[in-house]
Amino acid sequence: MRTLLNLVRLARPSHWLKNVFVFAALIFAKRVLDPDAWAAAWTAFAAFCLASSAVYAFNDVLDRKEDAAHPVKRRRPVASGQLSVGAALGFSVVLAAAAVCLSLLVRQPFPVLLGVYLVLMAAYTVALKRVAILDVLIIASGFVIRALAGGEAVGVDVSHWLLLCTLTLSLFLGFAKRESERVALGEDAVRTRPVQWGVYTQRSLEHMMTVSAALTIVTYMLYTVSPRTVEKVVGNHWMFITVLPVVYAVFRFHSRAITGEIAGPVDMVRRDAAFVAALVVWVVMAAAVLFAL
Repeated sequence: MRTLLNLVRLARPSHWLKNVFVFAALIFAKRVLDPDAWAAAWTAFAAFCLASSAVYAFNDVLDRKEDAAHPVKRRRPVASGQLSVGAALGFSVVLAAAAVCLSLLVRQPFPVLLGVYLVLMAAYTVALKRVAILDVLIIASGFVIRALAGGEAVGVDVSHWLLLCTLTLSLFLGFAKRESERVALGEDAVRTRPVQWGVYTQRSLEHMMTVSAALTIVTYMLYTVSPRTVEKVVGNHWMFITVLPVVYAVFRFHSRAITGEIAGPVDMVRRDAAFVAALVVWVVMAAAVLFAL
């Protein structure tokens, strides 16, 4: 039973929240009343949950020494010695294989995109996560792949604006996470996160966060007023009002990240009620604009 619990912890189910990007195309294409589209989207979501958990397990094996020196990550199953390296690697392979098999139930090219995601994340885990800036770009690319794959799963052409919104938001969240790690861990960050911290100084990270936050807001603004969004997606001119909770949520995340109070988007959702409230307001407003106006 203990081994099973450790395997569940290794899979990090709380981080499956990151895979909700696969539903973006379905919602913004107004396919919410299509049961076939929902079935495909949920299958795609499950496949990415398995794939991301496979990556987490593989990452925990390779980072076990660094994690052991981290005040929080040292409690992870592999770093703490509660789960063997062999068991974790075997679990990773099983999860990846299950993800690929499940992806074959979804229309092409979804399986190809899932495969690209797995290869890209494997490369990140093995070596590319050590290269500053590129590490965040790769993580952001993973979210773009999710959004694109979600559209392919339900047979919807994903807007380039939606992909750009996903990319800029992911870049902001990635740089914010690096800054929160730098502030929270101080000099210990070098021992616990194998990346070029000489590049990620306080000044450079705050600059990267500010630029990516601005890009996120501006890109979303342009998405809400673009002719394609107004004419083909929404059908009215009111999507721009949803910019308000987006601006608040981005600045709220920014303010918490620069103080080192949060460790990432999942942690933010768990601990910051105001941020969650902004997300709920955005969902309600977007739903009203898409389906009620």
